Amino acid sequence: MNKAESIAGQIDALAALREEKAQVKLRINASSQRLGQIVQRITDPIPSTTSVFSMGSLVSNGIAIYQGVRLGTRLLRSITSIFRRKK
Repeated sequence: MNKAESIAGQIDALAALREEKAQVKLRINASSQRLGQIVQRITDPIPSTTSVFSMGSLVSNGIAIYQGVRLGTRLLRSITSIFRRKK
């Protein structure tokens, strides 16, 4: 095998790698879009059909916000107590 043939073989191998890399990128983009659609479907709120259901949804959201604030204050207090020095 002479030098020209080995260089041509290397160029062919690099072209094949570039093509495979492009295909992998396309598959990753398609997978990312599918994941985005799934997350969107999961996190979309359920449309309210009746006023009772919408009121229950409001109450549920209010309770979730309250629990989040409560957890945040607890965490903040515990973290500040760790770094607080007693003299």
